[in-house]
Amino acid sequence: MVKKVMEDLYQIRPGKLSSHVYLILGDINILIDSGTADDFPKLKEGLDHVGIKPEDVDVVINTHEHFDHIGGNIYLQKHSLIGAYKYAAVKIVYGDDEVTHCRAHGQEVIGYKVHLWMNHEDVIDAGRWFLKVIHTPGHTSGSMCLYEPRKRILFSGDTLFANGVISNIYDSGSLGEYFNSLRRLNTLKIKLLLPGHGWISENIEEDIEKTIKSVINKFPEAERLKRLFSGE
Repeated sequence: MVKKVMEDLYQIRPGKLSSHVYLILGDINILIDSGTADDFPKLKEGLDHVGIKPEDVDVVINTHEHFDHIGGNIYLQKHSLIGAYKYAAVKIVYGDDEVTHCRAHGQEVIGYKVHLWMNHEDVIDAGRWFLKVIHTPGHTSGSMCLYEPRKRILFSGDTLFANGVISNIYDSGSLGEYFNSLRRLNTLKIKLLLPGHGWISENIEEDIEKTIKSVINKFPEAERLKRLFSGE
């Protein structure tokens, strides 16, 4: 349930429906995503295992607006700042259930706060950790990744998974944006991929190439999009 990735960085898996949650300990304690509301007790157990309480979390950053990434916010927002990309933030705050899918999973639709409406290339300076916002629409319009350039770590949410597993494209996202986001990520120097689901990976270039091939195999129009974005 709790895995130490490296010094001051932990992966917590609260439950089957929840996204992975990443805890960064530093001058500012940061939680990346918060799982489902139902799995919050398990998330709390994970934090206890590491030796911190929910109220010790300074900032929660949501990689996008789906229920399995924002559910724990409802408890954490009492004492933590909540951050999300601006396109995700508006859906979270105004309870756009067509996008968040909260109601279908027995989760509150309204009552969520977002204190930090984030933009592309915004940064969070937490001392030993320096996180840069990379807007990566496709899965949803408000999807983003967090990149630590000094450590070459990417927290990819549901934008990029290991071994070519492709992200679902929901109504607020698009296949064209997804291709463009993969291309954007391919320009970064990344040593470690920490996704919202699935496995941690150290083969990021291969993961991106496999993902592009998987998308082309699944979507007939994807080959034309690839040629358009690559200039072929």
